[in-house]
Formats: sequence, structure tokens, C-alpha cells
Amino acid sequence: MRTELQDARRVVVKLGTHILTGADGRMAVPRLRSLVRQCARLAGEGRSVILVSSGAVGLGRKVLGIDASGDVTARQACAAVGQSLLMEEYQRLFARHGRTVAQLLVTAGDFADRRRYLTLKGTFERLLSYGVIPIVNENDSVSTMELEEDARTNSFGDNDLLSALVASKLGADLLLILTNVDGIYDSNPHENANARLLPELDDFEVVRKLGLKGQSAYGRGGVSSKIEAARLASFGGVHTIISSGLRSNAILDCRGTLVRSRLKLSERKRWIGLSSGYGGVLVVNDGAAEALLRKNASLLPAGIVDVRGRFRAQEVVSVETSDGREIGRGIVHFAADEVRKIRGCHSREIAGRLDRNARKQVIHRDHLVIFGE
Repeated sequence: MRTELQDARRVVVKLGTHILTGADGRMAVPRLRSLVRQCARLAGEGRSVILVSSGAVGLGRKVLGIDASGDVTARQACAAVGQSLLMEEYQRLFARHGRTVAQLLVTAGDFADRRRYLTLKGTFERLLSYGVIPIVNENDSVSTMELEEDARTNSFGDNDLLSALVASKLGADLLLILTNVDGIYDSNPHENANARLLPELDDFEVVRKLGLKGQSAYGRGGVSSKIEAARLASFGGVHTIISSGLRSNAILDCRGTLVRSRLKLSERKRWIGLSSGYGGVLVVNDGAAEALLRKNASLLPAGIVDVRGRFRAQEVVSVETSDGREIGRGIVHFAADEVRKIRGCHSREIAGRLDRNARKQVIHRDHLVIFGE
């Protein structure tokens, strides 16, 4: 058992669709049986274990015998059918080890709305205090976040982002993302026989330049989704291991690519920086980006060059550079239309443009999380 797992007191395990199902689309029961045994062992050693499980849509599609590609409503129906089958199997397998499981179906709004998030967090903590193993999935039957790409939230992406949110917001020590490749490579291993497995990933900008999107067929989110999940988890104080779930003893002997924790945010800043969704995007110029990254500054109107999306005051928004790099997130003090009116202006001009007195900062430093810190 590697050190990161041995030292962890709370572990989130994300199981991708290709781990839970075989080539024929049916549930891979022998593999699932082994994974459940390993999770039960971790719980038996006193660790809190949370599963984030994909697979419901695929199982439902197999039962219904339909091709739901491109049809969101059909995929929602598949999810409704498959989810009950998935939970029935989990309940049966965990019961063999004397373990009780609970199903939690969530949507992006459950994390983006702070009141709902705190309620959800309380439910998780109470279940874990009872020794229950929560099994989490996006509520695909009522939400299209995973089934349909959404610019507002960037989608959960095959539950990868969901697992990062669960891990970071519940104070996990380790997130284990199990997929059907050994980890993150420096190039596409299916195209380059000399592709090198990265044992540790500590520079996300290097990965961005490698252009690894689509390096393999695993999951809907692909490799970029898994890297983004690891990045977000690292900012939430969580180590992440991206590893193959096809090996025997895949959890207890987890190998692959390690992404270490970067920092530990307060609970409020963790919610701001790792909110599952955001209302829009504020694009800033180089001077503003430098001030935010290096000078502990608030975001002023003069530094904003573009506004995307529709959002209200007090919503979480993303802050990006002109080349599309997200540098942070924060609670905005103005609605989107107001920011459009004052972007690029000096602080003393704000009242005149809005016809009212208003604060100088678009996002105050106390309500801003900068990922590069």
C-alpha cells in the first residue's frame, strides 16, 4: 500500500464507466466484487470511504437496448433505469462485508448554492459517522450537466469533476481516480510506443502545452477532465492518484500518476474556489492578472476587458486571462450587465456609469481565490 493511501483517513474513490462495465456493456461483476472488497478493507481499517460511481447510463442503455447517443432525454431515461441496477449490485456486494451503503444523487446546483452545499455536507458527515459508505453520482435523470456540455459549469465530465468537488469539500486526504489506463502519459500511448508514464504531475502549464486532450478513449471526460479534476482537488488540499482500475488489487496497490496537494483553503474559500459551477467569466488584462497573482490585490473595473455569461451580484464567477487561463474564482459584487457598463473604467467613474454609489472593487480580495497562490 503506497504512502499516500496508507496515511489517508478519508478516501474518495472514483470508478469510471469502463471500470464498472465490460466490452459487452454489461456490469463487470468480478471486477466490481474485487473493488468493493478493497473499499471494505479500507473502511475496516478505520478510514472513511466515499465512492463516486459512473456507469448508470451505460447499464440502462444495455437493458433498454437503445442507442441514446445525442439524445439527452433518452440518456436520462437510461440513467434512471441503470442507477437502480447499479445500487442493487453495490448493496449486495458490500453486504457480504457487513457494510451499509447510501445513495446520494447530486446536481451542480447542490454545490454551487452554499446553503444546499452545507446541508449536503452535513448529510455526508452523519453517514460517515455511522460507518456508512456513501455512493455518489450526478442525478442524470433531472440534470444534464454530465450528459450535455454546459458553458456555465463546464460540466461534471464523466464524474471526474464531481469526485474532485466531493473530495475537496469533504476534507478528503486522497482522491483515487480509477480509469482504464495506467495514468497520465507525456504523449498519446496509443500513437507513440515511447510515451512515458508521468509518475508525478506538478506543472499543469506543461500539461496544457503537451496537448493531451483525447490521448485515450477512457470515459466521456477524457484525460483533460481527469487532469482538471486533479488540479481542483490539489487546490482543495487533496492528493490525487490517476491509476488503472483494471489491475487486480487496483485500489490497495494503486500506482499511476500522483498530483500532490497544493494548499489548504478555509471552508468558505474552498466553496468559492471549487464551486461546481460559476455564473460567468471575467476576462482580465495582463496588468490585472499580475496584480491578482503577485500583489494580493482586489479586482477593479479597470482590469476587466470582457464579460461572458449572465450572473447576479454575489454569485461565483471565474477570472481568466485573455488566453483562456483560469487564474481564480470569486464572489462578484455586481450583476453581469453592470460589470459590462463599468469594465475598463477608473474606480471614480463607477457611480456615474451606474447612476448610484457603489463599491470600487468588482471582487474584493477577501472573496477571491487565486489558484496560483
